[in-house]
Amino acid sequence: MMRPSPTADERTLAMLAELLQLFSWWMGPLIIYFVERDSPFVRLHAMQAVLWQASSAILYMVCFAFMIPLATMAPKSGSGGDAMSAVFVFGFFAIFALVALANFVIAIYYAVKASSGIWAEYPVLGRLARKIAGV
Repeated sequence: MMRPSPTADERTLAMLAELLQLFSWWMGPLIIYFVERDSPFVRLHAMQAVLWQASSAILYMVCFAFMIPLATMAPKSGSGGDAMSAVFVFGFFAIFALVALANFVIAIYYAVKASSGIWAEYPVLGRLARKIAGV
C-alpha cells in the first residue's frame, strides 16, 4: 500500500511529537495526536511516542516495585547482606539508566525519520500504534 507523502507541516508536527516525549513524557505527543487528527502521518508518530512512554513508565514501575522489597529483604547481619542489597539497587538503577538512554535515542532517531517524511514504525509498538491511530 502506497502511503501519501507528508507535507512540511505534517513532518514538523510528527518530529515535534517525537521530541516532546523527552520533555513532557506522554502529554506532549498525546496533545499533538488529538490536535492533528486529520493527518495519519502525525497520528502514527504521536501515538508511537505515547505508547513508548506508557511502556517505559510501566517498566519503571515494575523495577521500582521489585527494587524496594529486594533491597530490604537481603540479610543484613554480616553475611554480605549490605553488598547484596547494594547489588540489587545498582542493578535496578542501571535498568532505569538504560531506559532513559533508550528514551533519548528513540526520540532522536524517530524525530529524524519523521522530519524526513519517513513512515517509520517502532519495533513491536508500531503495529499497535497503527491500529489505534487508524493508519
